[in-house]
Amino acid sequence: MMIVKLKVQTLIILFLLVLPGLQSCSLPGPSRLEQATSTPGDVPTWTPRPRDLTQTALPTETRTAPVSAAQSTTPTPTGTELPVIVSTPNTVTFSVKGGNLSVRRGPSVDYNYIGAIYNGETTIAKGRDRISRWLLVEIPTKPGVEGWVTTETTYSSVQGDVGNLPFVSVGPASPAYIRNCTNHELMVMPDEVTLLTPADDPYNEERFNPGRYKIYDLEDPKSSVLEEVDLSEGKTHDVRVDWAGEKSKCGP
Repeated sequence: MMIVKLKVQTLIILFLLVLPGLQSCSLPGPSRLEQATSTPGDVPTWTPRPRDLTQTALPTETRTAPVSAAQSTTPTPTGTELPVIVSTPNTVTFSVKGGNLSVRRGPSVDYNYIGAIYNGETTIAKGRDRISRWLLVEIPTKPGVEGWVTTETTYSSVQGDVGNLPFVSVGPASPAYIRNCTNHELMVMPDEVTLLTPADDPYNEERFNPGRYKIYDLEDPKSSVLEEVDLSEGKTHDVRVDWAGEKSKCGP
């Protein structure tokens, strides 16, 4: 029994001798307090490290939207490029003031009369002749029908630059004639042209512009109108009867 007690005392003495050494080898107490374990349900909080203000910031990558195939093939205009402006002819209007004006098939009085533009009417010019003395216009009273009017009358009024209009070519007019087949001299009005008798051939025939004419027999004591003629391009009108009713034949 005594032996057991001695052993217990011996172990206690040895433990007391070794205890200081074990304490010198353990970690300091404060560091262990910083490693406290979170209790269940707590979320650990991350504290960011203070940014070093002396450090140069790195460039940030910029993401751009994807470019479609249609966009990639379209050239981007530069600041020096200018838009292309396509010039168009200015509108030219034609008006008649103070009277009525004949409209012809072509740009000359040699062409047939096809209508008229009346006092106060206005139309749009579509073309011009080579020397810009005649304009191609639409007849206001005949929609869709075009003809030529002269700019060289007191009734003609043009607004706009005629030089911007396109040149329109027209074939030559066919000549028209009035021929005297009687034995009396004739007068053709309003041109005041005298037609001699066939004996004075070829002076019994004259060329006239298409239009309306009155023919008088110079031997008629009453000076009555012998005939009224509507002359057209390419036509020859023969006067075969004089004021007395005598008929005559014309040559070929």
